[in-house]
Amino acid sequence: MSREAVEEQKRERRGTASRYWAVTYRWLILGLALVAVLGSGIAAGGVHERLVDGGYFDQSAESSRAERLLTQRYGSGTPKLVFVARSTGAVDGPQPSAAGRRLVAELAAEPGVVYVRAPWSPPNPSLLSADRHAALLTLAIAGDDQQMTHTAQRLIQKYAGARPPLTVEASGRLSVNRYAEQQSRRDLVSSEMIGLPLVSAVLLVVFGSVLACALPLAMGLVSVTGAMAVLDLLARHYPVNVFALNILTALGFGLAVDYSLIMVSRFREELDRGLEVSDAVRATVRSAGRTVAVSVAVVTLSLCALLFFPTPFHRSLGAGAVAVVCLAGVAALVVQPALLALFGRRLSRRSVRVRWRRARDAGAPDFWERLARAVLRRPLAVLITVSAFLVLLAVPASGARMGFIDEDWLPRDAAPRLAAERARAEFPMLNGTTLTALTPGIPAGSPAADRMGRALSRLAGADMVLGAEGNFRDGRRLTAPPARPAGGVGHGTWYSITTQAGPYSAAAQRLVGAVRAQKGAGPVLVAGETASLVDMKETLARHLGWAAALVITAVAVLLFFFTGSVLVPVKAVVMNLLSLTVAFGAMVTLFQEGHLSRLLGGTATGHVDPLIPAVVFCIAFGLSMDYEVFLVARIREEYLRTGDNERAVITGLQRTGRLVTVGALAIVIVLGSLAASSLAVLQELGVCLALTVAIDATLVRCLLVPALMGLAGRWNWWAPAPLLKVRALVLSRLARVRVPVRPPRMSRHVRG
Repeated sequence: MSREAVEEQKRERRGTASRYWAVTYRWLILGLALVAVLGSGIAAGGVHERLVDGGYFDQSAESSRAERLLTQRYGSGTPKLVFVARSTGAVDGPQPSAAGRRLVAELAAEPGVVYVRAPWSPPNPSLLSADRHAALLTLAIAGDDQQMTHTAQRLIQKYAGARPPLTVEASGRLSVNRYAEQQSRRDLVSSEMIGLPLVSAVLLVVFGSVLACALPLAMGLVSVTGAMAVLDLLARHYPVNVFALNILTALGFGLAVDYSLIMVSRFREELDRGLEVSDAVRATVRSAGRTVAVSVAVVTLSLCALLFFPTPFHRSLGAGAVAVVCLAGVAALVVQPALLALFGRRLSRRSVRVRWRRARDAGAPDFWERLARAVLRRPLAVLITVSAFLVLLAVPASGARMGFIDEDWLPRDAAPRLAAERARAEFPMLNGTTLTALTPGIPAGSPAADRMGRALSRLAGADMVLGAEGNFRDGRRLTAPPARPAGGVGHGTWYSITTQAGPYSAAAQRLVGAVRAQKGAGPVLVAGETASLVDMKETLARHLGWAAALVITAVAVLLFFFTGSVLVPVKAVVMNLLSLTVAFGAMVTLFQEGHLSRLLGGTATGHVDPLIPAVVFCIAFGLSMDYEVFLVARIREEYLRTGDNERAVITGLQRTGRLVTVGALAIVIVLGSLAASSLAVLQELGVCLALTVAIDATLVRCLLVPALMGLAGRWNWWAPAPLLKVRALVLSRLARVRVPVRPPRMSRHVRG
């Protein structure tokens, strides 16, 4: 043991420890924290206006490049806003036609509108409903996600509604985005109104003291206001998705409560040992504070995986999440000790209920000790049974179908959803898929352009090919090209390919691959929802593997330096991945198939958005590793003290089981409150994350981890001598104290 540690123990026994920084500067720390909270609240006042419902696509992907070329060079592009104009009579009658042409002229003159296609001028019967009482207007909007969202919002507010003799209704991708952006703001308030009282009630039951309950809530307030300020600052320079605010406030509040719970509970233990307040604060920071610091590092590393993805949605969410976790850690390690020093013994266990429970438990093992002993009596049976159950829950993930968030993810009574359902019923063409193929290397009006149009129309699944070269079907030209072919700058042309397959179907995705495989003078670029989905799946497959590998390796190395064990980091990673597969199975069972979404006011989404699994993986992996750190840290502390592995496992679970359960319950409540949202995307994120945390804190941490550590016995703490020397050298350089190279000698009574 180092000289510093020996002197510290002597000071603790004499009760004459020197003043600690958290005690000496507590008023300064709390004053600065109050100023920071007030300043963050004021700075984040306009954060809602800066967030956008966008950033879902990789701007370097082929589909994104094709979309930009179509809008900038050819005056074309994928229509992302749809208006349906209805009339009591024939919409192509004299008066409705005149009103429709005026509407088209006004829309075309609006800034940001690339084109407007309507049935009036020139006549296009395919854009009329069967009863001729409705007309379809499709608009392509220029700009980035934020610009398109603002343009769509302006157009919907200006043109949707009664325009006699027409009634105009908005639909399409940008209409869905606008609704989601507005609804997420309302859902943020409702989720906080649900989560905050429930978490307060849980903390009050656990601590039996209003004051002790208020401290974690105060830390949550510090983290949430700081998170909002960070998002506001980030949104000034980078597109931040609107859902980030809902997710990050829930994450920051939950982690702050979690860390504060660990600190307050350890502080109470130190006071019960008879330490003075100053010594108890010091001991709390050195023990629980170190655990919290490692947890912050582990969770931060897990969330950093989001920064490796090229989509603004993932990057903005990752940057905000990292900032939120760091803020929660600062609140727990800096502000919390000052509060502990301020209130001191008023936080100790004084309630009659707690004293009665302690007296009752003094003569008999508590629930957690009995559970640990029961698991260690049958570790192999527990390991096999629980693992098989988790694998069974994860099986539905194999049936996942990918597709972007659309109107089916909105509430049943949402205006964009109702408008889209009516439009699909009136215009069958909306039930299919439209792809736009761009051939920059083939001059417009050339024989090569004609051959390309014929070749595209012969592809399996292609119904009709429309474009500047005329209309094609089954390899034949149906109509001649216009007198002056469109082509913008004299070279290159485009083709609009329609198919009856749905935009996210396997047939439509195969058609994208077939179009891109066509031979011509240069590549054939494809734009559209299906092409974006194909590119997104390829992007995620390309980045998720090595990003996850890098993060898992970094986390494992950090856990090795924390525990001095090789098996513990490997076991932690395997257990986390096992619990994560349950979340992916829940996405398919509960939302794609609709077994839970109907109870939450929606319907089956029919598919899983490819952006969501990566978010769930990174957040859930970090949260699960958080509880692994709490449990293993206490087991390791007992093992270093006694050298008895079985006793260390029992004591570790006994000391942390209640805290991990309560902390997990707080996070489950906060994340689960997102289920009160009317948006399926927030419901899915909240439910899947809450379910993962609940399973990890119960089945994994309370059953699987003790069973595996009981089976491993002395091998839990084994590591090759060279690695132990490296660990000792690194930690000695960091702490400037000597670290034992090897753990204490194993007890001969260690199981295994």
